[in-house]
Amino acid sequence: MSSNDDAKDAVTDAVTGPGGKTIIPPVSLKLSRTTTWSDIETKPVYKPEDTTGTYEEKLGNPGEYPFTRGSFPQMYRSRMWTLRNIVGYGTAADTREGIEMARRAGQAGFNVVLDTVSGIGVDPDHPALEAEVGLDGCSIGHLDDLDVLFDGIDPTETDVAWHATHNIYPLMVAFAKQKGYDLAKLQGSHMPDYLKYNLDGGGEKFMSPELSHRMAIDTVEYAVRNTPKWALGYPQVYNIRERGITPATEIALGLAIAATTFQDLAERGLSVDEIAPSMAWVSTSDIDFFEEVAKFRALRRMWARMVKERFGGTNPRAMRLRIAVHTSGRSLVYQQPLNNLTRTAIETLAALAGGVQSVETCTYDEPVSIPTHEARELSIRQQLILAHEVGAARTADPLGGSYYVEWLTDKLEEDALAIQVKLEEKGIVKSVEDGSFEALMDEYNLKRQEEIDNGERILIGVNAFVPESEPEPQRFTFDGAPVKDYVQEFRAKKARRDLPRLVARMRDVFDSVRDGRNTQPAMVEAFLAGATVGEMSGVLRQASGMQYDPYLVLESPFDFERARYLEHV
Repeated sequence: MSSNDDAKDAVTDAVTGPGGKTIIPPVSLKLSRTTTWSDIETKPVYKPEDTTGTYEEKLGNPGEYPFTRGSFPQMYRSRMWTLRNIVGYGTAADTREGIEMARRAGQAGFNVVLDTVSGIGVDPDHPALEAEVGLDGCSIGHLDDLDVLFDGIDPTETDVAWHATHNIYPLMVAFAKQKGYDLAKLQGSHMPDYLKYNLDGGGEKFMSPELSHRMAIDTVEYAVRNTPKWALGYPQVYNIRERGITPATEIALGLAIAATTFQDLAERGLSVDEIAPSMAWVSTSDIDFFEEVAKFRALRRMWARMVKERFGGTNPRAMRLRIAVHTSGRSLVYQQPLNNLTRTAIETLAALAGGVQSVETCTYDEPVSIPTHEARELSIRQQLILAHEVGAARTADPLGGSYYVEWLTDKLEEDALAIQVKLEEKGIVKSVEDGSFEALMDEYNLKRQEEIDNGERILIGVNAFVPESEPEPQRFTFDGAPVKDYVQEFRAKKARRDLPRLVARMRDVFDSVRDGRNTQPAMVEAFLAGATVGEMSGVLRQASGMQYDPYLVLESPFDFERARYLEHV
């Protein structure tokens, strides 16, 4: 029997012994895998000869080039990571209540996740998706929703992070302008790497790769020039890593996206020293502890070298990469969900040992439903325990100098560089358009699933140590009646708008796409005129030669030739 079989069969049926007593056999524990989760073969032991290069060349002190050992000299002793957790369900009012509960539980930063409907740029009254509104996040359909969400919250003092979508940044700028806030002081962050629309399952339905990249470039340029305190979660490779790529491919893809962005923005007059300080890499921290630690270290070193040597950066803030991490939702399983607490704790520790700047720890019940308030509080407590009891914040780069970690850091850098070269030779947009990057994910996912099916990869509770029965896990519930009321009021607000003003502002959005101008100023003014996220996304697509409605149910209500809004649509 192989070690894999041993692991799968370690829990055997109880037997009956003398006197009719039940004898439960001991659980055996044997190594089931000698490679990392991305199939890097490892040796039984690593020695000094397995590492190369001088300390100054490969590592350097924390806070010094090439930043392998950390972005700041004393790391968490002087600058703690931002403790985050996702909040988002139902209406803006529901989510506002969730923010208050998270605040009382000790959460410092808030990650607002939108429902799928808002995230893909569709209105909550869309006839094909109305039943999905608010089920897996907060519904944000227009500017008025931010009034509710930010009731009592000053966006120049509180850092609210948003999970992607091309509409949220111009919506926040419009909100700040409407309320009279200084844009130079606007805080918060979002993820303007819109190629994710094409790579995390949406294909070209919502945005073509060309439009996705164009919108990203427009957003980064506008944010750098106008909202210097707004952080850009860019590149955003979390979603794509979760779909199925290795840590080395994650690094390569993100660096290729960043390099293309630096090149494109150089043509608009922005240098890497101006752009990079506003950027923060959005990454996952997966279940393979040492591989993830090595990934973060290799990533910082590769970023610093690319900024300095390839793009001529001289600003230490540009070379010093900040990393925002979400633990891996994909690593969590429905079966025995309490086991996920162990997974997320290890993944969080890997992120901290790797020296990241922001951590969102997934809740144990994410495979089951929207996180319950209890689960969300537990995920916050995990980070607090790591900080105050475990000692994760005590010293910078605690695994630095480990022969294995240093070897693995070098190995991931070598593999990532080879992949990055291939991606950039073809072009990142072209690699998405022709499906070659999708093929990389398919290949990885097929191999991973085959290994799970045949027991080469052990998932506790899934293909090994499976209980005969388990109770149904608790699910998050909330009153859905306010969502129905919200959708009705959404329709009523659309009917009360100044339609000539709206049409004129949306025509500016349309023209900005066609004329090659930065789209963000026109989008901000259109949101101030009452545009909805569905209308905005539809006009962006329409101007790019795509269908107004990705579901082919609605026609565009904008007749720009006659300057009319077709109210019957």
